[in-house]
Amino acid sequence: MITRIQGKTLAGEIAVRREPRLTALEKSMLRWVVVDPEDRLLDANVGSGMMAEYLRRNMQCEVCGVSDRMDQVRGARERLRNCDIVYAPAGDIPWREDAFDTVLMKMDAEEPELAERMIAEARRVLKPGGQLILGVMSMPRALSALTGLLVSEEKRRLTHRHVQAMLANASYEKITWQRTGVTMGVMIGWKSKPGLDELHS
Repeated sequence: MITRIQGKTLAGEIAVRREPRLTALEKSMLRWVVVDPEDRLLDANVGSGMMAEYLRRNMQCEVCGVSDRMDQVRGARERLRNCDIVYAPAGDIPWREDAFDTVLMKMDAEEPELAERMIAEARRVLKPGGQLILGVMSMPRALSALTGLLVSEEKRRLTHRHVQAMLANASYEKITWQRTGVTMGVMIGWKSKPGLDELHS
């Protein structure tokens, strides 16, 4: 039998556990983001809104978010009342070109076509010289080969090499890969600035 005091303590513990927290992948992404005050950032998979809230509170920048799940949009709007959080189908970013200094995106996609579309959309909305921070779930080659024996070909995740090739094909520059855990890492790409010749033509 649970006493009233035990019941209150248990209810408090459950409430604390339900409060969303930054995931390990989100923490890794935040370590590599380059932000100046008053930059405009987009969280392209806003989820619970925790990463956007952290950026808004600690980096003094304007933060927007998008999700293809209405429940996430509602939750993030509740958490971030002064931020522009919108719903859009997966792979679409409903902002004009050159709108953001930085785009943060978590890539856990198993569909290469969707991943390519997301990467291209992120580049479209980045300002020239803007940064894409891509959180990628990716296992080392040996572990991937081992799990590949257990998982069908259709269900295999994209490797960081596939994602790196997608970024290069989408004309990102200075692409780097930082492994931040056994099953995850952060890929960074930059949208090129126009050269002097292009500015004067």
